[in-house]
Amino acid sequence: MGTLNNDLSFTGSVGNLSAYTMRGHDKVILRTKGGATKRQIQTLDTFESTRNLNNEWKVVVKAAGSIRRGLNGLKALADYNISGHLNALVKKIQVLDLVNPKGKRSILFSRQPDFISSFNYNKQNMFDSLIRQPLSINIDKSSGAADIEIPLLQPSVNFFPHPRYAYFRIVLSMTSVSDYIFDATNSYYGAVRLAIPDYKPIFSAWAPSNIPQAQASFHYTPANNYLPGPDMILILGAGIQYGMPGTDGSMQPVPYVGAARILKCV
Repeated sequence: MGTLNNDLSFTGSVGNLSAYTMRGHDKVILRTKGGATKRQIQTLDTFESTRNLNNEWKVVVKAAGSIRRGLNGLKALADYNISGHLNALVKKIQVLDLVNPKGKRSILFSRQPDFISSFNYNKQNMFDSLIRQPLSINIDKSSGAADIEIPLLQPSVNFFPHPRYAYFRIVLSMTSVSDYIFDATNSYYGAVRLAIPDYKPIFSAWAPSNIPQAQASFHYTPANNYLPGPDMILILGAGIQYGMPGTDGSMQPVPYVGAARILKCV
């Protein structure tokens, strides 16, 4: 992958080159076109390994997408495109399946929950650099409920918000994700558990960034009647979202300048 300097910049296709931009990068990304045709990959014996990897990659993207969508409340707090990094973490879990052959390896979140914990949505202003005291989190895997305690936030002591924004709020987001296995009978990947708990984001009230904020507690429960099972994990993340007063006096969230990360997986 090449990049273009500022004195020679374009996007689109020119001959055998494709140029494009990506959030989180300040340069134009340059790639060459070409390679084997789709038909060759699908039919030739020499591409069997490629077909196996492609088959596995599809479920990696699907599984990572279920995490990303489930934690949708944190999406606007990312300062880069998190999809690739989340895909890479899920792929590591798949590679740990030493039982099934390539092309049929499972993604067993329930056996490797620590791979997803502490995933950061930011490359610049990290969540742990803003709130420099751990949040207390207790997740009951049997009921799907969670209790979160935000400590007393004291500016310049354990709380260091962005000086440009006068207001902030805490965002909590939780989701459940099933293990994924290869169904040999139907020759496709599928989630082990389809009926999983569903959660809605929790937002605290807007508060001034420059004065201490009292300790706060939140209780999380599923928005539906499904309970967790042993073949899935529960993921909880938190973030800080900044706000600015709008022309009508209402508080408007500022996109892509907050901070968030996954805090716990069980």
